[in-house]
Order: sequence, then C-alpha cells, then structure tokens
Amino acid sequence: MFSNSLADYQFLTPAFKLGQFNAVYKANYLPNNRVIVVKKYSLEQKDAELKKLFTEIQRCRQFKHTNIIQILHSFIGDSDVFVLYPFMNFGTCQVLLESAFPMGFPEPLIALIFKDILAALLYIHNNYFVHGAIRASHILLDSHKAVLSNFRECRSFIQHGRKKSVLHEVSLEANLNWAAPEVLDQNIHGYTEKSDIYSVGITACELANGIQPYLETQPTLMYTEKIRGNVPSLLDRSTYPMLLDDQGKMPFQNATTRRAYEIYSQRVLSDEFHQFTEICLNGSPENRWSAKKLMTHAFFKQCRHSCIADHIKKCRYELEDNGGQECVEQEELSAQSYPAEVQWSF
Repeated sequence: MFSNSLADYQFLTPAFKLGQFNAVYKANYLPNNRVIVVKKYSLEQKDAELKKLFTEIQRCRQFKHTNIIQILHSFIGDSDVFVLYPFMNFGTCQVLLESAFPMGFPEPLIALIFKDILAALLYIHNNYFVHGAIRASHILLDSHKAVLSNFRECRSFIQHGRKKSVLHEVSLEANLNWAAPEVLDQNIHGYTEKSDIYSVGITACELANGIQPYLETQPTLMYTEKIRGNVPSLLDRSTYPMLLDDQGKMPFQNATTRRAYEIYSQRVLSDEFHQFTEICLNGSPENRWSAKKLMTHAFFKQCRHSCIADHIKKCRYELEDNGGQECVEQEELSAQSYPAEVQWSF
C-alpha cells in the first residue's frame, strides 16, 4: 500500500515535462524504500484531458495481466493528481533505440518483446477492448518482461450493456503514424481489434530499423501511402537498395549515413520476421491474424532459452569491446523530441 502524503515520497530526479500541465519523476517511497515512477497531472487542465487521465487509471486498474502496466496508487495532492507506477529498469523501447540501438534491436530481442505484447493484446481483445496506441514509446522493459502502457486511447466494444461489432471513435493526434488505414478512414465501416495488429507491424519496423515510422512524411502523403498498401519495411540486405557509384564505392559523405547503409545492406533478418510483419501490415483487416494466432508464428521460436536482459547485456559487452557507448540500465528519465511526451510516457 502507498500513502496519500507527499512527505512519504522522495523525488530522485528533476521533473520532465509532459506538456504544459504534466510532469514525470523517478521517486523513492520512503516507508519501504521502493523505487517507483510518479506522474503528476494538474487539475487545472482541460476537462477532456482530465477525462482521458481518469479513463486510463480506470482501465489500468481494471486490467490484471503481467504484461500490462500496473498502477500502484493514485491520489490528489494540492491541485495535482499523482499516479504511481512500477519502475522498469530499461525504460521504454524508444529510450533504448535512442541510447543503445540506433540501427534497431536485434531480432531475438524483438521476438521476446512482441511475445509479451501480443499476450497483453490477447487479454485486452478477449475483454472486448482495443488499445489504440501501440508504439515503441508505450512499451516498457525490465530484465524479464515487456509491458504495454498508455491506455488513453483504449476503447471498449461494450456500450450501454451491448457489444458493438465495430468502433468509430478515434483520437489520432499523438499516434497518427502508427494507425491502421481503416482507423484513418473514419468511415461508417469503423474498425476492430485488428487495428492494433496493424500497429504491431508498424512498431516491428520501428524496433527493427531504429526509425520512427513516417517521421518526415506529411500526414496526407502518409495516409495515401497506407491506403495504397505502401508501408515501412524491415531494412536488411533483401530490402535495402545497393547504392554504389560508377567506381563501386558508396557515394556518402556523411559518416552516419554511410554507417547506416553498411549495417542495413549487410544484415539479414529472418524470413519469418519479414512474414510476421507483412501479415500485421496487411491492408485488409480480415486478412490480418489475431493476436492469438500471431503468438503461434514461427518467428517466436527464437525466444526459447533467453530473456530480455540477456540481449541487453550482450549489447553492452559488444559496445564495450568495440569502444562504443555503453548500454546501461535506464537509471534516469530523459526527454524526447516527440511533442508533449517524454520517454517514460506510459
């Protein structure tokens, strides 16, 4: 149990802003010396934002699954709402992409992550909900598991005591690039839980390539590309173009661009991974596999006899051997460039 007194909490890091009215801290709960994460929300913000906050708290308390973020406690202090979460020692996937895996995660680590995330989605879908915001910054890692967070866009098929066959309500401001075509359409046909599977495919490309999807693409063009069936792909030797000049050399002046080319054009991702991603990104929702069926895909055979910490440590040792930046546990919160969010956004 946690108390409602701010005196019982020692804030260990300065606040990182989550927009004009919100902040996030790493903190120590003094009565039992437990390290936690605290998100603070001002009660002075718009009613619509407060409604989303209270909906998220309700959803997280309603869901009971090892791969869904747990809310430890929430209380009001002064004119703020404080929400307490467990501390995940590796932070979000986006943290690791920026700090240790700029060219993407190793494939076995991605398989381990999605094995857990699909288990969470299976639970959510079986309870007639759609998560609505699958992306790297909403997946948190510790040494042994991945958990799904951020339930602000979570919606239920059960309304007024009846189950609807499709959903129509959408709020795309923050998750536009990860959204499925049928969600972007916003037409009478609506969307189902298969929209989450499409977002899994986009996130798979994000984790494998180390690049946010459609990062520099105008929304209109992004929408058009998705409707046409053109989506991001896994970058490896089979998909990355061979760009050589007349003398057979790589025509790159920028060292970073050259390094990216060298990695993407030489690495090999498994056929199973390519197939898994293509199934998720099928433009027709009925042709995408369910979360339950995806968990049986051959892509997950490589998950056996390893855990998340094994691959993070392996990365650290390889970087140390190569004289590169050390891959360490995420002990500090750090701001990201995405508008109105930080890397502990969950």
